[in-house]
Amino acid sequence: MRSSSLGVIIAVKDEAAAVLADAAYQWQKLSAQIYFSKPRNIYLNVCGIGKANAAFALGQIFDKAAEFIMFGTSGGLGQEKIGSLYLCSEFVEHDMSATTLGVEPGVTPFSGMSSAVIACPLQDTLDQITKICQTENLELHTGRTLSGDQFIHSKELADSKSALFGGQLCDMESAAVAKVCQHYQKPFCAVRYITDNADHNAPASWQENVKTSADYFNRILLKL
Repeated sequence: MRSSSLGVIIAVKDEAAAVLADAAYQWQKLSAQIYFSKPRNIYLNVCGIGKANAAFALGQIFDKAAEFIMFGTSGGLGQEKIGSLYLCSEFVEHDMSATTLGVEPGVTPFSGMSSAVIACPLQDTLDQITKICQTENLELHTGRTLSGDQFIHSKELADSKSALFGGQLCDMESAAVAKVCQHYQKPFCAVRYITDNADHNAPASWQENVKTSADYFNRILLKL
């Protein structure tokens, strides 16, 4: 059992399927979306899609855990290969735009943010995940995730976002969780699996690849 609780956030049940099905956790269902594993000392919140749902889910378990990890699927913004696994410690809220107030894209005005990049990882956890993936023969990459409620659905939009923020992946939840964790100085990182490219084929590709992603997430979490 972990000495301190770990908070895990996953957006949808398809991504969490293997974790929820594994008997090793002995999950107790605390509410419609919150689960607790006493043997592993893990709180899991299956939050739903989008920044608001992710931030709300974090708030529900925020005082119960010492650090947080998000597992989930992502779109690749450039030449990232479908099926690639990424460990992410940098995040940008790509649909935050208040440039008329004199701040850079991605920066929330009047928040004290000096950069669009949000980062609050625990290096020990990053190292553990890296070693686990080596043991499990899972090829692991690192990259910056761009998050927002705007769905990136075209190559042109993906290229412009990637060029502006230096990102490799996109999702709809990670930056919101990272933003709160950074503000309150709690460690956060994300493990993302690229199921599609940010284009019109994304929904079909996601359905085909999410089962593999769920298996990878479980293999990592079991040993973390």
